[in-house]
Amino acid sequence: FGELDVPTMKKYIQYCKAKCSPRLSEEAGEILASSYVKIRDDVRRRAMETSAANGGQNEGSGSDQAVIPITVRQLEALIRLSESLSKMRLEDEVQGQDIAEALRLFRVSTMAANATDKGGVSGGSANSSALGSKNGQSSLMRGAMPSKEELLRTESFLRSRLAIGTIVNKQRIVEEAASQGYDATIVTRAIAIMVSRSELTERNQGRLFKRIR
Repeated sequence: FGELDVPTMKKYIQYCKAKCSPRLSEEAGEILASSYVKIRDDVRRRAMETSAANGGQNEGSGSDQAVIPITVRQLEALIRLSESLSKMRLEDEVQGQDIAEALRLFRVSTMAANATDKGGVSGGSANSSALGSKNGQSSLMRGAMPSKEELLRTESFLRSRLAIGTIVNKQRIVEEAASQGYDATIVTRAIAIMVSRSELTERNQGRLFKRIR
């Protein structure tokens, strides 16, 4: 399809709002909650390690960075965002890719903003404050991003699970991996990497994929 003009886009959005009401399944909700908790714990652990590496000199700032606002309202916002992303495709149920995108947006908005705020209120000159903000942000993002080892382990799981020629439902494999302790967002990213390497090919608008080699 080509690009939509503004009037057509408005009509499409109105139609989505009126006709589509996707909801999280119990399994998808568990994936979202577990992924959210993992991000929070990873960031907190990184902040504590940074504070320990500094010999406790920046204990106050390290403690501030460790406290990422985790509230029921934020989790509800993630659910609504996942549902909205699914609604744009007129889905009846939230897919794994919607959860992955909602979590990605959380990483680059809420957590980055938190790092900037902490850097802005810290003491010192303007240059040191800016540097603290920048370093704090990169530290938070490193905590939220998967490591190379995590990606390789996830890719290994996918290869062991999928025989060559197998066609599977994307959401189902993400849920299965999550039930075995793999992070849903890392599974989704690993699938995308394998698609880019032509190990997998997507079908049915990304709902299914087939292992090629």
